[in-house]
Amino acid sequence: MNQLDDTCIEQQNDMIIFLDFDGVLHPNLDESSHFCCAPLFWELLRRHPEARVVFSTGWRFEHSVAQLGSLVCSNGGEDLAARFIDATPLLRHETEAGSREKDCRAWLQASNHTGPWLALDDMRILFSRAASNLYHVNPKRGLMPHDVERISSLIRMATAGGKPVGRRA
Repeated sequence: MNQLDDTCIEQQNDMIIFLDFDGVLHPNLDESSHFCCAPLFWELLRRHPEARVVFSTGWRFEHSVAQLGSLVCSNGGEDLAARFIDATPLLRHETEAGSREKDCRAWLQASNHTGPWLALDDMRILFSRAASNLYHVNPKRGLMPHDVERISSLIRMATAGGKPVGRRA
């Protein structure tokens, strides 16, 4: 864990969003438009003050949580910086299949978070087929307005005790 303390997760019903960068905050393989979709992610966070963000991106191998937060929040999202609370652990995996889901679950266990969670990612292979807590983003476009609407709906249902999106058993 990097910066997590007991005050970061105010309630177990807070939504944890595990955030990938490539293919989510910008189209995959397009370095000229890094973080072009970040304003849509800021919109999502502003709609949901109960949401906290944990970085699951591969960028966490080269950047600190503070650096990752600065990258995502610069040029208009600075008011959201405190909502970016940690990064998933840097684990070694024998295979890529399901690896990011394992990282997310390791973070959940280490932080004792039993509330709802959702992973925003463009790579389905990094999650199990049965992963009800994965919101798949089209890697060619990155986050789009219709994604924000769908994700917002999932967050509302999960935090209101409706559909059990990603609750740990």
